[in-house]
Amino acid sequence: QHLIAEYNEILMLFGYVRKHPETYDIDHGFCLGKGHIRFFKDKLRYLKLRHESLKKEMKKRGFQRNKTINLEKFPKELQNNWKPKEKDLKLIKKRLKEKITLKPNFYRYYGEKRSKKFLLDLIK
Repeated sequence: QHLIAEYNEILMLFGYVRKHPETYDIDHGFCLGKGHIRFFKDKLRYLKLRHESLKKEMKKRGFQRNKTINLEKFPKELQNNWKPKEKDLKLIKKRLKEKITLKPNFYRYYGEKRSKKFLLDLIK
C-alpha cells in the first residue's frame, strides 16, 4: 500500500511543479506532511530516480505501472538530486511505524497479510 501511494504521490508532485514551477517557495528543510511538496520541488532528479526504483519493485510484485517522468519539461534549477540524512530516514521510519500501528491489518507484503511485528521489523 505504501509502495503504490508513494508511486502516485510522486506523479502528483510532478503535476504540481508543472503548474507551479516558480522557485521562491522552496522549503529547504525535510519534512513529511504539510510542506513536503515545497521541499521536493527542486529535487526532481531524486524523485525521478525514486520513481524508477518504485516501478522496479512494483514489477517484482506483479503490479503494472508504466508512467515515465521526463525531466526535460522542467527548469534545470529544479532538477537536483538529494540524499536523505540519518535524521530524515528516522523521520520516515517513524511515520511508517505510526501508519502500520494505526491500521495493522491493512498492509500486505507481497500480497500476503503479515503480522504487525513482521511489518515493523521490516522498517528496522
